[in-house]
Order: sequence, then C-alpha cells, then structure tokens
Amino acid sequence: MAIDYTTTALIDSVKRRIAIPTSQALYTNLDFCKLATDELQSVLVPMMLAEQEDYFLHFDDQSIDGTTTDFNLPDRAIGRKIRDAGFYKSGSNEFVQRPRLEVEDYGDRAGNLVSSLSGYFFQGDQIIFNPAPSNVNDQLRIYYYRRPNNLVRETDCGKITNINTSTKVVTLNNASTGWTTSTKFDCIKGSGGFRSIQDSFTVTNIAGFDLTFSSLPTGIAVGDWVCPEGQSPIAQIPYEGHHLLAQLTAIKVLEGLGDAKGMGMAQEKYEFLLKNFMKTLTDRVDGSPKKVVNRSGIFRSRRRVFW
Repeated sequence: MAIDYTTTALIDSVKRRIAIPTSQALYTNLDFCKLATDELQSVLVPMMLAEQEDYFLHFDDQSIDGTTTDFNLPDRAIGRKIRDAGFYKSGSNEFVQRPRLEVEDYGDRAGNLVSSLSGYFFQGDQIIFNPAPSNVNDQLRIYYYRRPNNLVRETDCGKITNINTSTKVVTLNNASTGWTTSTKFDCIKGSGGFRSIQDSFTVTNIAGFDLTFSSLPTGIAVGDWVCPEGQSPIAQIPYEGHHLLAQLTAIKVLEGLGDAKGMGMAQEKYEFLLKNFMKTLTDRVDGSPKKVVNRSGIFRSRRRVFW
C-alpha cells in the first residue's frame, strides 16, 4: 500500500495522538491545516534552516538589460534573505559569484567599492548593483531558501491522474469550479521531498478536470498535485518530519481544548520525536564530510577575483 503523505493522513495522525472525539465541533479539517501551517512555518522551517543543509534551496533567474540596477528578491524567500547572488554565464555552466557589500561601500572615501568590487548591497527588499550589470546575455541568479506552501485539504487541490504530452492537457481527480485561466497555480511533487516543480503559472483552458498547459513543467508526473498558488496538500519537508509536525499540531489542539495534562504529555513526546528528527537532518551526506572551498584563493583567481 502506498504511503499517504497528504494532509488527510496528517490530520488523522493528529487525532490518533490525542484521541480527539470525532464528534468534536471545535476544529474542522481546514482548522487542522491552518494550525499545522503555523507550526510548520514558525517552528520546523527555522529549525531546518539552522542545520544549514540547504533543504529549501531554490534559485531565481532574472534578466539583465544593461540599465537596471535594482533587483527584487524572490517573493517566496524565507526571511527575505538569500543564499548567494551572481551571474549565470550564457552558454556555459559557470556561476560567477558576486560579493555582498554594505551601503556605506557605495561612495565612501575610497571610492565606489560596490562598483570596483562588482558587488551588491541590500536596500529593503532589493539587491542593488552600481553601475547596472552590463552583461546582457547572462542571467542574474539569486539562490534563496523557498518558503514551503501553506497546508490545505486534498479537496482544495487536484491530483494528476493523466498527462497528454501532445496536447499538454493534464487531467486531475478534482478541480474547483472557482478556478479560471487567471488563477495562478503551483505544481507540487507527490513524492520524494514534495518540492514545487513550477510556481505561479497559469493555464490556457480549464474544462472540467482537464487543464491545458502552455508548456508542461519539467519532471511533471502522474501523482503530482496542482494547487492554487502558495498552497499544498502535502507538507513540503522530509516525510520523517511529518510525524513531528503532527505532534506539534496535537499540542496546539490540546491547548485549545484546555487539556493541560494531555498537553504536557504531548510536549514530552514532542521532545523525544524532535531529538530523533534532528538526527535525520544532519549530515545529509554520511560518507563524506562537507569540504570548505577557498573560492578566492590564488589558484582560483582567474574565475573568482573581483578586482
């Protein structure tokens, strides 16, 4: 039997952990999803980021026109921070990293260090180059940590049951009558790490449960999910973390029900699960230690030097 990774299984797990009566009327399934989302975003995501194992690492490419100096951070960047920024060279696999500087380095007594060091500085929700990058055939690549989607019920999304690669028609097991060609969607993998294989796209036609794509996302497969933008029926963390998320949600439910004794017992169980989960997070490669590379050493200066 295939493993059920969805919020349906997550909610069932929460109810089993606290033996909540099915007749209770305080929490609906959507309420459970909202509570789980709160715990996911406020507890598990920061915890996983602290391990520095790049679980949520994505990249965003932005075009260079030779005049633009201010570039927006990706909308879904956790904490409005980035992992790195640089230029992805056209026609090659070379990524040329650029250094982060401070706003004081733009026009200080030593001159414009932002320009002379070919770097950037942060200004609010943007990164600023000066002068504008002129290598118009390249792409500005921003590596960032992507925020997992908010959790929703299975019935709020559609699971892919068939893909016609010729017509680009994707058939789902469910589609909301409120979806239109103006609705933005995310496509979520139904297995593995449950990553998004495409964010914020629209479709050209919706006919019942059939959605016509302008182009099929790379890697799309039967069993994946199509959801409104920013939503997912699966927690986008390793499956081992789903049990911890269920326990955290159970604690919040018990708190809402006013069961102090049950809440204390659930907290003790959470501490045990947390220790085990942390063991699975690090290191991501057991057979080889992470190597620290001196990217600005003299033997790498041809590609990495900034002045």
